[in-house]
Amino acid sequence: MSVTLTANGLAVNGQEVPVYSGTIHYWRLERDRWEYILDQAKALGFSMVETYIPWGVHETAPGEYDWGQVDPRKDLAAFIRLCHEREIWLIVRPGPLINAELTDFGFPKWILDDPAMQARTALDTLHFSLAAGLHPPHQFPVPSYTSPEYVAAVGVWFDHMCQVIVPQLAPHGPIVAVQSDNETCYMFHEQAYATDYSPSALALYQAMLAEQYGAIEELNHAYATNYASFEAVVAPRDADIASRPDLIAHLDWVRYKEVHVNWIVATMADMLRERGVVDVPLFHDVAFQYRTPLDINAMEANGHVDWVGINYYRQPQGFDGATTLVRYMAGTTRLPFIPEFGSGLWIHHAMTPMPAETEFVSLAALMYGVKAFNFYMLVERDRWLACPITRHGDYRPEYAQFFERLMGFLQQQQWWNFQRKPEALVLMSYDLGRYRAATSTLHYGHVDLLGLPPALNRVELDLGFSSDLEAESDDFDPQSWYGSLRRTLEINHIDYDLSDSHLRSARIADYKVVFAQSVDWMSNADQQRLLQAAEAGATVWLGPTLPTLDEYFAPCTILADQLAGKRQVALGAGHLGLLSHAELGPFCAELAAGLPVRPQHQQLAVTSHCYQGREMLFVANPTAEAINSSLDFAQPVRLTSVWGAFEGAELQLQHPLSLAAYTIAIVEVQHD
Repeated sequence: MSVTLTANGLAVNGQEVPVYSGTIHYWRLERDRWEYILDQAKALGFSMVETYIPWGVHETAPGEYDWGQVDPRKDLAAFIRLCHEREIWLIVRPGPLINAELTDFGFPKWILDDPAMQARTALDTLHFSLAAGLHPPHQFPVPSYTSPEYVAAVGVWFDHMCQVIVPQLAPHGPIVAVQSDNETCYMFHEQAYATDYSPSALALYQAMLAEQYGAIEELNHAYATNYASFEAVVAPRDADIASRPDLIAHLDWVRYKEVHVNWIVATMADMLRERGVVDVPLFHDVAFQYRTPLDINAMEANGHVDWVGINYYRQPQGFDGATTLVRYMAGTTRLPFIPEFGSGLWIHHAMTPMPAETEFVSLAALMYGVKAFNFYMLVERDRWLACPITRHGDYRPEYAQFFERLMGFLQQQQWWNFQRKPEALVLMSYDLGRYRAATSTLHYGHVDLLGLPPALNRVELDLGFSSDLEAESDDFDPQSWYGSLRRTLEINHIDYDLSDSHLRSARIADYKVVFAQSVDWMSNADQQRLLQAAEAGATVWLGPTLPTLDEYFAPCTILADQLAGKRQVALGAGHLGLLSHAELGPFCAELAAGLPVRPQHQQLAVTSHCYQGREMLFVANPTAEAINSSLDFAQPVRLTSVWGAFEGAELQLQHPLSLAAYTIAIVEVQHD
């Protein structure tokens, strides 16, 4: 492969290239402005840009394609050549799903109107896109990922599109990466029983069960049913759960949704490879989800795509949610990448960001470990606001100045080389995410958009488990073990990454301290991964409950056998232990005692990044009020301001600081 993925970005013929990109939609801009716009983007510091290649824009009628012959704005080959002439690398995203606030999300209308290609809801009705008003200008039928007719039609689109892009793959051309599909998750209708119940989708579900159980007798034993064959198995259409066997059947449906999503992303990737996209890496972008039906660990491990990124549209007030997303990327993915890093927002959003807000959320992503990004949109287009470059190529000074400064900082510091090394890793139970999905209801017609109380979307179950599953399966419950752990880590200023129990054991073992959320059951594979990580050198703490069952609620005591009633045991080069809810506070306080730097103010956040003996410290005020406080260092240091106001340069143990609301400062730390 001429272009390969690295821990810091991409390597083109062995030369490292950071993935710092911005979006330009060529077909939405006047052809005679392209050259000027590209020059303006490069002047801001962008030597890489990104674009969708929309199917419905180029195939103007069935079998009829316009690559600039009719409308010069559609001359993709010319746009690619202009990038190459200016030594600008290019990322392309050919769908088939586009979104981009396009009518019909970029699909040709005749594809959406074909009954053979349409997804079906649990009520056996057409699955329509999001409610009117959220994505202008109208709803439309959603294609079924598994429809043979749909996959064949995509293949024809790829046949034509690849003829344009394959000759321009790096190193001979500027294209360094290609995306496989886009935000694949049932068109934001990811609830467990929402969709897809089309015949082809149900056939894939039954095939998964046949592979999983081997014999129908094994499934009947697990489900307490008497199906004659796998083809006779009926898919759950709501959370009708009265027993543990019922729960197993519903959890299998949730598991199937993950298989379904991964299958189509892999299928699209293979179709691109078959058509000549072989010299550059393929990636996928996730809209925002990091729980079922998205299994990002499995998607990166399946060998079809090279890496996965998660999109990031955040306001300063959503700092906690932003840092959660970035911590997950940093702890999970091969390259923590934001394929759509909100530069402005879609036109119907209520909170278009101001320049200072753009600065805060951008630095927050870097602060917690993002290594690669694509600013979406760098250049204005219809249905989008607050871009640094207008559709005519002129700068919006108040926005453009920030991006020019940011790109200058990244290049000057060679930021792609810096590494953040958090003290801990927190693993969410993937099984609990499945439980949360399986025990939810009210999935019809986007009831979730009506603002009803969340409790109405839950079913109450008592199946004899010892754990409080409702609390522990809720990622946002501050009273759960998981919620209390994260809050306690943050109160003690202990930096950490996030992932889930599907993370490979070698990656888990990279961390000295690992907290793994566990309840009565944990899959055999997840228990094995944690055991292997401990044996390889990690200290793994389970909580709140020691698992004694597998995902089918059969006895599975891989971890319990190791502990044998003890609080902690040595295993190989590491340790395994059980940490109760009550022990979290004292344990984290003890862990924090050895930190090299701690803010005096509880609401300040700090992360450290190092490269070749240099250390950069990010200090954030994520509150609506100014903070005047200080940083306490374990050893005397000198600080040099790199970004934002910061007091203190003399050698000392305590440094005063003053941070305005929603601001981040960056300082270089020099030790005596």
